[in-house]
Amino acid sequence: MPIYEYVCADCGELFEHFWPTIKAADEGQAPTCPGCGSRATQRIVSQVAVLGRLGGLTPGEQAAASAHEERLARITPREQIAKLQARKKKT
Repeated sequence: MPIYEYVCADCGELFEHFWPTIKAADEGQAPTCPGCGSRATQRIVSQVAVLGRLGGLTPGEQAAASAHEERLARITPREQIAKLQARKKKT
């Protein structure tokens, strides 16, 4: 079920329209504007979000990254220096 974005030429409203198939979207009439009821609408290019292996972070990866950032934020610079000095003494 494709979702396309449209803009109304008469009032400038941006809106989305759900189509049952890509073929229906290509062959059907442009939807009417929900703001003013005009038929002078045009499909526009939408921004795309890519997740997972194709790029970006999945929700699970984002949660892990946020948890790591929170752990780092709780460590004060003095504690970081002490940990680094302790590691250096071990080697």
